[in-house]
Amino acid sequence: MKFKYRPEIDGLRAIAVLSVVIYHAGFKIEIFESNNLLLPGGFLGVDIFYVISGYLITFLILEQQQKKKFLFSEFYERRARRLLPALFVVIISTLISGWFLMLPNQLEELAGSALSSLFFVSNFWFYATDSYFAESLSFKPLLHTWSLSIEEQFYLIFPPVIYLLFKKKLFKLNSFFIFLIISSLISSTFFSLNYTNLNFYILPSRIWELMVGSLIANLHFSKNSINIEKKINSDLLAFLGIILIFVPFFLFNEKTPHPSIITIFTILGTSIIILDIKRENFVKKLLSSRLFVGIGLISYSLYLWHFPILAFKKIKSSNLSEFDKFEGIILAIIISIFSYLFIEKPFRNKLVVKKYLFFVSIFTVFLIILFSSLYIYKKNGVPNRYSKTILKLVEFNYDYTEVYQKGKCHIEKKESLKKDLFQNCNINISKEKKDIFLWGDSLAAHLYPGLKHKYSSKYNIWQRSVDTCKPTIFTLQDKNKKNSCEFVNDLVIKEIIEIQPEKIFISGGWVENDLQKIQKLIDIIGTKSKSKIYLVGPSIRWQDPLPKILLKKYKISKKIPKFLSDKNHKKNFDLDDKFSSFSKMNQIYYISPIKILCNNKYQCLTKVGDEADSITTWDENHFTEKTSQFIFSKFID
Repeated sequence: MKFKYRPEIDGLRAIAVLSVVIYHAGFKIEIFESNNLLLPGGFLGVDIFYVISGYLITFLILEQQQKKKFLFSEFYERRARRLLPALFVVIISTLISGWFLMLPNQLEELAGSALSSLFFVSNFWFYATDSYFAESLSFKPLLHTWSLSIEEQFYLIFPPVIYLLFKKKLFKLNSFFIFLIISSLISSTFFSLNYTNLNFYILPSRIWELMVGSLIANLHFSKNSINIEKKINSDLLAFLGIILIFVPFFLFNEKTPHPSIITIFTILGTSIIILDIKRENFVKKLLSSRLFVGIGLISYSLYLWHFPILAFKKIKSSNLSEFDKFEGIILAIIISIFSYLFIEKPFRNKLVVKKYLFFVSIFTVFLIILFSSLYIYKKNGVPNRYSKTILKLVEFNYDYTEVYQKGKCHIEKKESLKKDLFQNCNINISKEKKDIFLWGDSLAAHLYPGLKHKYSSKYNIWQRSVDTCKPTIFTLQDKNKKNSCEFVNDLVIKEIIEIQPEKIFISGGWVENDLQKIQKLIDIIGTKSKSKIYLVGPSIRWQDPLPKILLKKYKISKKIPKFLSDKNHKKNFDLDDKFSSFSKMNQIYYISPIKILCNNKYQCLTKVGDEADSITTWDENHFTEKTSQFIFSKFID
């Protein structure tokens, strides 16, 4: 059977690439009052690509071998023309963008991933880095090249094997393919349960997906494919194939064992569409439409370009809106069209780009990427791109664990139901000193250095803070949710009643609705203790981590501004006024970090000193040790 162009396969490519792009964009949809990914299983698009790749490569090899025209040199030249030009342009573009947009450690990592992509071992590089589903990897522009590395490893091994089997007739191809499918599927299922991350990234766990495509190709080539249309309606079968492809997009997620026996639904659905070659049906017509074919034609470029674009948008601003994500995809599509027309098509055409010119240009670009990446990697991301002033800020790595007394007096949420919650919180109690109680979430923990600096000479300081657990009294509706913070707060209230501290400082990630709950808390403490209550108002909150914001500002003006505005500040100022009024009405003490750190123009301090560790917040809203001390030095008790 002679190979003929099949537009519906380009339509399948369109489905595959769009699912991956939507997944990587991370579009959210609200279901039952919670945000969920639009396509939590969109990563399965890669598996569709593998079946298609296995089918096309095998068919073309068999066709060339039958004609006795198969040459390894031509095969690898064809693969190089198909893959390398666009890939190399993307790698160079990411290195240039990284030079201007990335911090030294980020650029160093990018250079390492560029080198691994260059030698098609990036699947091993990213396996050594972290899980594919880790949030941190979404900031790494070349993460998606892991799948290309698997394909290239397949191309290196597969053609010689097929050549020998076909020419020497050492083994029946169908039997060989079925053996590989079964053995790879069994091993991938085992590894998915025991070595999840390794299983995701290695060729042996993916080979069965490629071999399914190869098996279909051999069936078509040898004209032994089952004529399914005689027994089952072609439209019905094709519709079933599409259902098997689409349903896992919504049911799979990062916790699904994959690739494994469960992945067979996606592979079977793809196989049905490819296998049904003879009759027209509704699905085939849809996939062969101009829109699907058009997207399929640019699918390789779109796959290459979309992830770096989204990654750099996240690097510039980690909190992307849905519009920002959509904007990134539109930009990726536009660039991919140009990439297809002016890079892919010319380089694949031997009449346009002759063999000599192709290899000289590819080898030249290869050397440019190689040496530039080696230079960046060896120079640790070339930190001298920045001045000493900004480097101190860039290199500032705030270790909050000791400052917060994490694991001792500050507890992670997952540990909050333990019976002896604060058993490791050692307080050097002196009977000659009075007691201060600090209670709240992480926005209470970041106040501990200031309290300690101001009061430790005269007071024992009791810190009781748990991640995301604000110091409030829960309503009946909250209690029905069985919130673990209810347990924490009940425990702390009992401790306060027992200790009877002179001062209680309460702080949390406040919203306006918390005032009602704080009111109940004040009423309870007021009737059962004589403690003075100090309500710490809302913290300043920057739109992005402050170090990242200051780095951007420095790139523009070459200096770090003392005060800075942010679109969040006005909202927090208004909230601070409400908390201040509430405190006056209830005759409790009030501390306003916003009034201490900000001016009346909705601008807030970026640093409370000249040193790098005097930056106001080390992320969006948590104070550094020096800022905490600065706040309490300005607070008059």
